[in-house]
Amino acid sequence: MDWRLLRGSLWEQRGIAGLAILAVAIGASVASALLHVSGDVERKLRRELKALGPNVLVIPAAARVDPNAPSGVPAVSHRFLMEDRAGASLAAAGVRAVPLLYVSARAITAGVHGALVPTIPIVGTRLDEARALHPSWRLDPARTGAWVGVRLARRIGAGAGSRLQLMPVGPGAAREMEIAATLETGGPDDEALWIPLADAQALGGIPGAVSLYQLRVRDADHARDLARSLGRGSGLEVVPLGALTATEARLLERLRRLMALVTAVALVAAGFCAFGTLTDLALERRRDIALMKALGATRRDVLRQLAAEAVAIGLIGGGLGWLFGLGMAQVIGREVFHSAIALRPDVPVFVLLMSLGVAALASLGPARLALGVEPAIALKED
Repeated sequence: MDWRLLRGSLWEQRGIAGLAILAVAIGASVASALLHVSGDVERKLRRELKALGPNVLVIPAAARVDPNAPSGVPAVSHRFLMEDRAGASLAAAGVRAVPLLYVSARAITAGVHGALVPTIPIVGTRLDEARALHPSWRLDPARTGAWVGVRLARRIGAGAGSRLQLMPVGPGAAREMEIAATLETGGPDDEALWIPLADAQALGGIPGAVSLYQLRVRDADHARDLARSLGRGSGLEVVPLGALTATEARLLERLRRLMALVTAVALVAAGFCAFGTLTDLALERRRDIALMKALGATRRDVLRQLAAEAVAIGLIGGGLGWLFGLGMAQVIGREVFHSAIALRPDVPVFVLLMSLGVAALASLGPARLALGVEPAIALKED
C-alpha cells in the first residue's frame, strides 16, 4: 500500500516531482564531478608541476646558493661533498637525488681550427638521472652523452657531433668529449657543458667529489622532514627552492578550497530549489493529506509517506547526478589534464548520501506544512 501511494503521488505530480529530482541531480552532478576530479587532481597536478624540475638542493653545510647561477651552484663556498658519504646519507633518508659537480675548463674545438676557447662552465652529473629530474629539458637530438647548452653552443661554435678537447684550469686531467646533443632549458643551464660525473671529477682533479645534490620532494613539509632526517652531523644542508615549493603548496590548497566551495554552493542551491518544489508539491496535495488524516492516518503515517517521497527524489536525483557528474569529470580531465579521470568507487555512495541529505533537509518545511493541514478546513475549502 505504501509503495502504491508513493508511486501514485509522484506520478500524479510528476512535473513538480521532476523539478525536485532535477534540482537534486544538478547539485549531485557538480559534487560527483569535483569529487572524481579531486581524487586524481593532486596526482595529475604534481605530474604537471614535476616539469618545473627539482625543488630542493642539498649542499655542503654553511655553503651559500646563488639563485641566478646554473642549477643553484654554490657561489661563495668552494667546499665539496664526498659522493659516497653524502649519497649514503640521502639513501638512508629515503630520497633519490642527482649529484652535480661544477668545474671550469678551457676547450679546443675542431670547428674553429683548433683555436682555444675561453674558460667555459662545466657541469658533471649522471646525465640520465638529470634528464629524468628535468622533464622540460629539450635535447636535439635526444641522445645520451655530453650535452652543450644552446647559448654556449652558439658562443663557441659547437653542436651535436662536435669534439671538444677540455683542458683543466688547475690540477686535473685533460678530457676529450664528443657532444651528443644540444640542450635547451630556458635558463642559465644553457650556458654550460654537461658531461658525465666521472669525467668532470677527473677534469677538476677532485675524484669522488660533488658540489651539490638536486632532488624533488612532494611539499615543504617533506623538505623539513628530510632536513631533520639528515641532521646537523651529516655535513649536509637542505635548501628548499622556496618559490617552487610555496607555489605548489598554495596552488594545491587553493584548488581544494575552490572545489569544496563550489560543491557546497551547488548543494545549497540544489537544497533551496528542492525545498521550493517540495513545498509546491505539499501545497498541491493538501486535499490528499487531509483525506488521509480524515480516514485515520496518524502524524507518523503522513511523515512516513513524505519521507518515502524525499528518499525517492534523493535516490533518483543522486543517481542521475552521479552519472552526469562522471561524464563532466571525464571532460574536465581531457580538457585540462589531457587524460581520463579514474573512476572512484566511493563517490557514488557519497553522492547518494549527500543527495539524500539535501532531499531530507528540503522536505522539513513541506513536512511541517503537511502536518499542519486541518482535514475539515482543507476539505471544505476544496
